[in-house]
This record gives sequence, C-alpha cells and structure tokens, in this order.
Amino acid sequence: MKPLKTAAVLGSGAVGSALLEELPRSGVRVLAAWTQSSGLAPPPLTDVDVVLLAVSDSAVAPLAARLEVGPAQLVAHLAGALELNVLKAARKKGARVGSIHPLRAFVRGRRQDFHGAAAGISGSDATAREQLKGLARALGMMPLETTDRSRALYHAAAVLAAGSQVALFAEAIRAFRKATGAAEPAARAALLPLALGALEKLKGQTAAEALTGPAARGDLDTIAAHRSTLPKDLLPLYDHLTNVMLRLSKDAGRKRSRNRP
Repeated sequence: MKPLKTAAVLGSGAVGSALLEELPRSGVRVLAAWTQSSGLAPPPLTDVDVVLLAVSDSAVAPLAARLEVGPAQLVAHLAGALELNVLKAARKKGARVGSIHPLRAFVRGRRQDFHGAAAGISGSDATAREQLKGLARALGMMPLETTDRSRALYHAAAVLAAGSQVALFAEAIRAFRKATGAAEPAARAALLPLALGALEKLKGQTAAEALTGPAARGDLDTIAAHRSTLPKDLLPLYDHLTNVMLRLSKDAGRKRSRNRP
C-alpha cells in the first residue's frame, strides 16, 4: 500500500488550520490550500495523493462536485455525521473516497494538534481505508474504522460525549445560580473543577468505577431532596441521569462482589 505523501487542504476552519500546521510535521507535503472565502474555484488537484475537505457539512457535496480529480487519488471529508455518498461526484471522476473524522473539539484561533485523539475512518475500498488509517497514525491519532450503516449512531455518541456535556454543564450552572445567586462566571468557575475532576477519572477507570455522588452511594434520601428543589423542567433530565447512575452503581457493586476472594 502506497502511503499518502502529498495533500490538498480545502477549508479554513479550525480543523483545516490544524491540518495545514500538522501535515508537514507528519511527513505529508501540502501542495494546495483553498478557502471558500477566496471567491475562486478550487485549483486543479490532479498531482496530490489526498484531497481533504475541511468544510462545513452542507458544503462537502457541492465542493466535491467542483473538484478536478481522477484515478488513484483519494478524496476524504472530515465530517462526523456524513456518509460517503456525499462524495459521489468525485467518485464518478475516478477518485476513491473516504472520511477521516478527528474525535476532538477544535477551537478557531487556537493552535491545536491531533495527538491522542481517535479518528473515525471509512473508505470506498480497503486501500482507501488503510491509507487514511496511516494518515491518522502519522498525525498522532488512533484510527477506528466506521461504516455508513453505523455513521449516525457513531456521531450521536460523539455528540453525547462533547456538546451534550457542555449543555449539561450549562444546566448545572443554572441550578447553581438559582441556589447561590452567583453570577455566571463565578458559577462556571466554581463547578468547572468538579466537572473536570470527574471526567479526568475516566482516563483510568470505567464509568461505573469513576462515578461519584449520592447515586454511587445509594443515598436515596439525598436524591429525593434534590428532586424537591430542582426547577420542574430539569426533573426529567435529572431523573434519567440518576437512573443511569444507579445502574452504573449496581454494575460496580456486582464487579466488586465478583472480585472478592
């Protein structure tokens, strides 16, 4: 299998900017870069091994249709939710297609790399998949193969791990401010070490082992006290998460029982 040695990066967002920085460090030469804001058509790309589409989800298919690509080339998008059929225009021109989706939240304007993240990989053929896995490893990522059939579920899991965590934290801030009268920055500063500390435990423990709080202790009286004071619109969320925590606590208890001599 021929490794990917040259690339074009199309898109100027946070991920595209990180690719422009990190690809040369990983041994891949960037021969072309393009941004939608330039107002120009994408340049001819027939001399590059891989064309990476680092644009918004809605822009992937229209951009793929504008590309000048051909046989032996690989065109890959970086969108977590999109299947490979959005690249059918490039495939009709003879290119192989794929996807490499870094499982990392990127922030525009902040220098970030890919080291330590996983990457969802899919491809139209075995060679495309292996080449994208090699590219992921070169960038410091752990490749995980995905399929179009499971793409939506894969991306939903990623959203639950990232954006949903932020939304949950926002609701915790709302309850904390109601309880203390603290301003948003103070409430955020007070709760953030607690949240980060809990998530940090997951580096070496399962969710059941890392669990803290009254559900982990089986403290139903405290849970009832929480329910009596929470805003009514937060009760369904609290109840669902408490049920998950109680289940995790039972799992941890069963595991401890099995491990006792």
